Amino acid sequence: MKAIWRFRELSTLAILAFEIAFFTWYLWPGEGRPHPFLNAANALLVLKYSSIYGIAAVGAAIVIICGGIDLAPGAIIALSGVVAGGLFVGGHWSLASSAAAGLLAATACGLLSAALIVVAGLPPFIATLGVMGIARGVAFIITEGRYFDVSSALPPGWRVAGIPLDWTSPILMIGLAIVFQVLMTRFQWGRAIFAIGGNAVAARFSGVSVGLVRASVYLVSAALAGVSGIALTVVQGQGKADLAMGYELDIIASAVVGGASLSGGRGSVIGAVLGTLIFGVLRNALPQVPGATFYDRLIVGLVVIAIVVMDQLLQRRKGANA
Repeated sequence: MKAIWRFRELSTLAILAFEIAFFTWYLWPGEGRPHPFLNAANALLVLKYSSIYGIAAVGAAIVIICGGIDLAPGAIIALSGVVAGGLFVGGHWSLASSAAAGLLAATACGLLSAALIVVAGLPPFIATLGVMGIARGVAFIITEGRYFDVSSALPPGWRVAGIPLDWTSPILMIGLAIVFQVLMTRFQWGRAIFAIGGNAVAARFSGVSVGLVRASVYLVSAALAGVSGIALTVVQGQGKADLAMGYELDIIASAVVGGASLSGGRGSVIGAVLGTLIFGVLRNALPQVPGATFYDRLIVGLVVIAIVVMDQLLQRRKGANA
């Protein structure tokens, strides 16, 4: 199985490389003009905004591997950003304290999802759909339709621990991906997640605390969405209730393209990050192609359907061979 998923990650990386090569060729400029796609500034732009999705996609991948689904990350991103931005701008808290409060709000959403799924026994789709509405609604109640101007409250040229803001989110994404990849592959917690996603009944009879592990993945997913929200608020300089609208599809799509099976039991944190970069390149390059500006949503939807159909066909073939 390890060999199979190493190949899956390699194939995802190959798709990313092919995508970059294609847009490099297709958008090749005329003589004497700089390349609009293949340049350092544009590469950093892709990394900066892809990492917002990527941090949350790490949590989404873990939930999917455990056999669940989480529809709330986009709303949690907005709520954590609004809480952090409101306390920083309106409450004059320190940025660190404001960020901690934003993370606490995100974690509370994860705790609610976990309680609804594990204790109340609601299907993950319904539970997280409800939490999505609650989180987004609370964000709008806090802001009353306005926004918190975080950029004006930050000193000019402000950096996080000496790191430029443009690099903060990519470094966070890479660091968190490495940490959770290790947790998923080298620790009992990660092995329990794979076991539950593969067969929850067998995992329970093997001594795995299924309810506790399931609760933990929703807490992790919400906390990582909170990190994304704070990063997005600082990068954009605004705390708004309508931030991250529609991010749910992109986050889930990134995890699925990276190898996470919606049937559970299979997936990769690193693959989810690579999936995020695939869509990040797509969103960046398509607006530069004449007439293709609005095709990215269509392509994301088609890719998700194609990947899920292929996964189901492979599962049926595996079941037939067994």
